[in-house]
Amino acid sequence: MDSIKLQAKRAMHTRGQKACLVIDHVVEALAGDPSCSIKRALIITYIDENPGTTQTKIMKDLGIKSKTTMNREIDWLFNYGCIQRQQSRKDGRAIKLETCGYAKKAIESAADYFPKSHKGLQKFLNRYIKVLEQSRPTLRDARIVATLYDKGKASKPELMDSLYNGPATTDNRAYKKLVDDGVIKDG
Repeated sequence: MDSIKLQAKRAMHTRGQKACLVIDHVVEALAGDPSCSIKRALIITYIDENPGTTQTKIMKDLGIKSKTTMNREIDWLFNYGCIQRQQSRKDGRAIKLETCGYAKKAIESAADYFPKSHKGLQKFLNRYIKVLEQSRPTLRDARIVATLYDKGKASKPELMDSLYNGPATTDNRAYKKLVDDGVIKDG
């Protein structure tokens, strides 16, 4: 995207609106699934920034300690068409990873909101992990917080309307957990 269009895109929304739009793009990149963890969003962002990377490199750079967890995340991304795998020509054991299709386009759209593109997006996602202080914060949780940031104050029905038309029980459970954890206030 050329710099004039990029500057216009960044300037046309409040910070809260931008946060909501960025999260929406990331949800789109992850097969439209707002229940995905923010950690998964970090992984796909890293893969998009570093095409041809490997699971080992991702684990090292993102501080993921469990190989089982990493395998599960990569399998999910592959099974939902977010990434493609290709065996390395140099090392037959290594599998190179790249984003593809709708996921690539959506992650790049999200990254366009930040001056340093992917690094800015990663910083944004890490900020939500810290704010949410949960063991597995989701993009749905981040969207609730971003909506409150944008509106300043919103009723529970307004927050539910801002979400992704998922099951009401799931949205309510996410809302209740954020209230119980003291991240947001009920009302």
